[in-house]
Amino acid sequence: MRRNARATATRTLRRAVTWKPKRAGTERLDVAALISPLRYDVLVRAEFFSFLETRPSGESPEALVGAAWDEPYAVWFREVAMARFRPWVLEDPDLMASSFQERVLASAALLKSFSDNGFDPRCPVTLRVTEGLRTSDTGVQVARTVHVGDGGHRLALLLHSGTDLMPGMYRLDPRPMPLIDNTSVLLRSLDVDQDEYLRFLAPRYTDRPCEDIASLREAVADDAALLAELDSVLAVHGAVTRSEP
Repeated sequence: MRRNARATATRTLRRAVTWKPKRAGTERLDVAALISPLRYDVLVRAEFFSFLETRPSGESPEALVGAAWDEPYAVWFREVAMARFRPWVLEDPDLMASSFQERVLASAALLKSFSDNGFDPRCPVTLRVTEGLRTSDTGVQVARTVHVGDGGHRLALLLHSGTDLMPGMYRLDPRPMPLIDNTSVLLRSLDVDQDEYLRFLAPRYTDRPCEDIASLREAVADDAALLAELDSVLAVHGAVTRSEP
């Protein structure tokens, strides 16, 4: 609890020091393009919403959580959510179990709310705004200027439902923040095959259908900056995938 309080105080201080006003979004954004190449975790969460929809009506919370432990969502929870933001939870099996149960049930409630009422504009997604070429925590060099910030589960709901991120659904935050590559973390731990990785990666770079990485590179060959970014992504992600793309 003491570490939790210290982490909260640190985040509060950082927000106070770096605070800048957010501004409303003005463009319609494709979620699949937005999360590629660094945020495979949003896709994992979208697939978890598909899992939740298959569960039997009236299932007990204990049975639901028990089944959820076998999903990639549990890997995301352990290797990304807890490892990045609450690492002390990983040291306590009971706290880990209760935290995961809380997260699973919250996700089920969020899915029901979305199904019943649609996206709640009172809880917009936060996107980070940057300038120029940025380097992620794993060394990927990315030229885009808008990145996923807070609201991964809400983005996952939109991806799951095939809905774009509309202007009223997000805010743009200009505060300087590290650029995180959750894709690399999950590629180390999940059995992601080349076809699945390509489907995740391609929307950032092209609307053309691509059969393999070579055809994806060919699709962006005329844009030197985009090709350089793609090659940077492939160099880092290829080093951590079980079967290099």
